[in-house]
Amino acid sequence: MALSELVGVSYQQVQKYEMSGDNISVARLKQIAQALGVPVSVFISTSRDAGMVGETPTGYGKAAADERLLLELYRKIKDKKTRKAVLEFVKTISAR
Repeated sequence: MALSELVGVSYQQVQKYEMSGDNISVARLKQIAQALGVPVSVFISTSRDAGMVGETPTGYGKAAADERLLLELYRKIKDKKTRKAVLEFVKTISAR
């Protein structure tokens, strides 16, 4: 919801972008990148097996470099079981 307010669209529209339900214009992508304090290149992969524009860290404001790196590396994990294991590990150590 915070991102939708910063960009000037409804939160439902942001959800459509996140779920690849709607195409996103370059102008809107630039606007989202500015709102999140990241370069547009964060959303664009240059690898041949790249998918659609990824989700954005909505609602968390500007992320520190190490937080962005953690998210970037997590998104590169293709195996669902491994992703789940990493997430459970982070939940466990963050609860301490």
